[in-house]
This record gives sequence, structure tokens and C-alpha cells, in this order.
Amino acid sequence: MSTIIYVVIFFVVFYAVAIFWWRSQRNKSKNAFANLDLSREARSAPQYQEELMNGDYAFLKKQMNTAPIDAFTTAASEYSATDRAKDLGKDALKSLATLGTVKFTTVTTPKYLALSGDELHLFDTNKDGDIDKHLVFDRQRLQQSAISEIPLSGSSWKHIKYGDYALRSYKLELHTDQQPVHLILYSGLVNVSPNNAAFLSMNANKQVQEFVVGNYFLNKLGERYPHLKVPSYLPVA
Repeated sequence: MSTIIYVVIFFVVFYAVAIFWWRSQRNKSKNAFANLDLSREARSAPQYQEELMNGDYAFLKKQMNTAPIDAFTTAASEYSATDRAKDLGKDALKSLATLGTVKFTTVTTPKYLALSGDELHLFDTNKDGDIDKHLVFDRQRLQQSAISEIPLSGSSWKHIKYGDYALRSYKLELHTDQQPVHLILYSGLVNVSPNNAAFLSMNANKQVQEFVVGNYFLNKLGERYPHLKVPSYLPVA
């Protein structure tokens, strides 16, 4: 056989294996969520959260030092096609953490929110994935903030599901001295790439944990600030 035929065969086999693996992972995810007892999962949320913070999200504990984390989630900037075309880089706002003017990156680098007591901590990352900004919103600012459930943007996002639970998205508007910070939250811990693509964990059990922890954050935020309450999949434990 010629080299071209070998190459074609390789790619056909590779594609077939990839499709088989993807379908297998999707079926495992559907099975994991099929008989999910949401009330029991709500009670397990603190345990899941602790496990994640001792693993992939251990950096949040480090950033918070000794301050407790009551709930946490991932977030993304509200960054439209127009924003990307113009390549808007940064917005100035007041940082309660430093009491100085900092730059908040609006590009779609990963962002994290941690609820600690009455404060909401926002961690912004640079293009290398390292946290380079830590902003703190106190009760006064959060009382002037707002949140609402919004439709998912982009056709590809509408196909993202936790089993049969469709992904929900929320727009959080955090009050600052200048322009508000707009963030997009989801009903789970979702990683958003710079080209606005979403990624869920491939491990089905981990997907359950991230689904529960993401909804747990929404519930906790709503408990602490009733005007920031939105529908979630998880009942209040």
C-alpha cells in the first residue's frame, strides 16, 4: 500500500475510536444523572465542594488564605462578538481588596467566584491561567448588584447538558464605583475557552459533583442576598 492509503486508514480508525469514546462518555454521563436524587445531592454539596477544593480547585483556598469558602463557582466575562472584534481589553474599577484602581480583564479567561460570609470574591486570571487579580465585593455593593437567568448564546452551547439537565446561564451584574462588572454564570462548573467554547469534565462522577457545586453556589448566593436568587436545579438543603 502507498503511504497515502496508510494515512487515510489511520485517520478513519482514529475518527471511529474518537466517536466511540465520545458516545461512551456521553452514555456514562446520562446514566450518572438518570436517577439523581437532587435532595440527597444537595445535602452532599458541602462534601463535594471540599473534595474539589482539595483537588482541582485547591488554588482557591490558597488565594483566600484563612478565610472560609461557603460556596464557589466558575464564571466567564460577558464578551460578545463585537467585543472580540474590537478586542476590548480592560475596564477600570475600584478594587475593595486593594482600595486602588485595578484593571479587570474582559477577555474570556477563566474566572472564579467564592462566597465568604457577606463578601463575594472574584478571581481573574491572565492568558497563562494564573490568578492575577483578586477583587472583593462587600454587602453594600452586593445589595446594589443584580442577577437574571438568560438564554444560552450560540447554538453549540444549547447542546451542552448534564445528563438530561440542560445547561442554564445567568448574567450577574456586580456594582462598582464605575462601570459594573458583567459575568456569566452557569448551572455547574463550566470551563470556557478564549473562543467561547464550553468544556465539561469527561468523568461522569466528577460531572455530578461540578453540577451540584455550581447549583449550590446559586442557592447560597440567593440565601445570603434574596434579590440575587435565581432558579437552580438543586433544592435548598
